[in-house]
Amino acid sequence: MSVPVDARPGLPISIDLESLILGAAGEALYVEINACCDDGQLDNVASRIWYARGQDQLTDAAADYLHHCVVRRRRAGGPKQPVTSTIQRVAGRLSSRFAPRKPPNSPNREASRSRRRMLGGSSALPHKLRHFYTEGNRAVLCIVVGEIKRRGICDLPIDKIAALAGVCRTSVQNSLHEARRLRHIRITDRPQPGRKHLPNIVEIIASEWLAWIKRSPPATRARGSKPVKIVSTTKSKYKKKEAQQDCQRTNGSRPATNAQPGQTK
Repeated sequence: MSVPVDARPGLPISIDLESLILGAAGEALYVEINACCDDGQLDNVASRIWYARGQDQLTDAAADYLHHCVVRRRRAGGPKQPVTSTIQRVAGRLSSRFAPRKPPNSPNREASRSRRRMLGGSSALPHKLRHFYTEGNRAVLCIVVGEIKRRGICDLPIDKIAALAGVCRTSVQNSLHEARRLRHIRITDRPQPGRKHLPNIVEIIASEWLAWIKRSPPATRARGSKPVKIVSTTKSKYKKKEAQQDCQRTNGSRPATNAQPGQTK
């Protein structure tokens, strides 16, 4: 009884049913045959096949089958390529079409670290919610809160939030996912079929956080006390007296316009 198989370079056109049972040693040798790239490696595997047969690790049918695989691989000629499965070949073609994402690096890591520490210690979150997040998470949420104060929502791209907060892209994603898991924010996806998706919309839904933002000063107003204008009374009197003298000199040098002809002033 014979069973037809695929006519791959390492397999004969038909094999006996008994040769399908290779055993553990036979399967290991079969994998090595498919991975061989030159005739020297095939010769090495062929010698090991008959050595395993002498040690009763292979049956006669299994040894003959593996020997035919070696012969077929040698007859292919030219440089040998390892035999891969269909899934591996398809995955290789798909991965070659898309360039891997290169993680952005900060041009000044010290400045990014200082910015992250400053934003992480700010009062963007209420005290009862701060302990849920790390310093990097709080820096990310501080940028989000500032954008929500200005526009009501935050639709900044992930890369821009990462640059402003002094963290990496993954830290921004982890921070937003953690805040959504704790039900502090709501994230709305904006997919576009066939095109690049729009940035997600981030909104704050925690009532305590919303009350905290409402009590805080708006983002457009400068924080701190107003500058005090120092006024000197002595200097004010001197300037007033000097202005009066200038006015008198101006009036004295102005010619008279109401004089009659033939009259002198």
